[in-house]
Amino acid sequence: MSSSQAGGDSKLFARGKVAELRLELNSGGKKDKNNAGKKIALKKIVANMTMSNNDMVALFPDIIGCMHIQSLEIKKMCFLFLVNYARMRPEIALQAIPVLERDMDDPNPLVRALALRTMSYIHVREYVEATVPIVKHMLRDPDPYVRKTAAYCVAKLYDHDRRVVEASDLIDRLNTLLRDDNPTVVASALAGLMDIWERSDSIKLTIDYSNASKMVAILADCSEWGQTYILEALMSYVPQESGEALLLAERISPRLSHSNSAVVLTCIRVILYLMNYIADQKQISALCRKLSPPLVTLLAKGPEVQYLA
Repeated sequence: MSSSQAGGDSKLFARGKVAELRLELNSGGKKDKNNAGKKIALKKIVANMTMSNNDMVALFPDIIGCMHIQSLEIKKMCFLFLVNYARMRPEIALQAIPVLERDMDDPNPLVRALALRTMSYIHVREYVEATVPIVKHMLRDPDPYVRKTAAYCVAKLYDHDRRVVEASDLIDRLNTLLRDDNPTVVASALAGLMDIWERSDSIKLTIDYSNASKMVAILADCSEWGQTYILEALMSYVPQESGEALLLAERISPRLSHSNSAVVLTCIRVILYLMNYIADQKQISALCRKLSPPLVTLLAKGPEVQYLA
């Protein structure tokens, strides 16, 4: 970053006055074709928001007025403001719901996903109720990025109000994403289900051999954190015979040489778990020999990783 950039950014963090920022936000009109003035004003407002200047909440109606502008940069800042202040002024926040709902039909998947994520992050009853039917629809969106976002949103809604989610069929719909063609969507669905599972006393994650086999098949196509979620989910699979456990253990063993320590550690845990279902002692010994090199490597890493290993 250049010194001029750093100096320009530092000016944004000056404590601003509501009247001045409102004037900046609403100035320019048609002459400001690229909304440059609005973007600078919004950056100042967000900067003040991060400094806990709650005077900014007075600009709520003005921010909602900017949400219709077809600029992803502007929408991001407006939505950030909305999430931050919605619980402080819920009666004004409700006015943004129609704008967000319109953005769900935007041809740009980034806008659709951003609007959906914003709605799901707002812990206001009317927002939770309005988001449920939208998430149902977005779980079937043609774009995988939107489906991935929708999967995380189900878990977020469950965190807000589990009764609303349990009364709907959102969890069943989330389960169907485990058969999605996109590996990232499958990993996101698993992450959402596991988050719900950890919070619930009645919902349990159950995986059969068919699902477990498919998840292992897409491991190489997932990000390192996607791989960690998939491997973690395999701990919920109960092998029905020794051959199933052995085959899965052998298929995930290449992850033992992964560069990410979390992937390696989780893979080790899963193999140790599957070994409980393997009858052949020779096969167990062979798997143990595979576990030795990565464990030695992990012990050479930092103290935090050493502790986990």
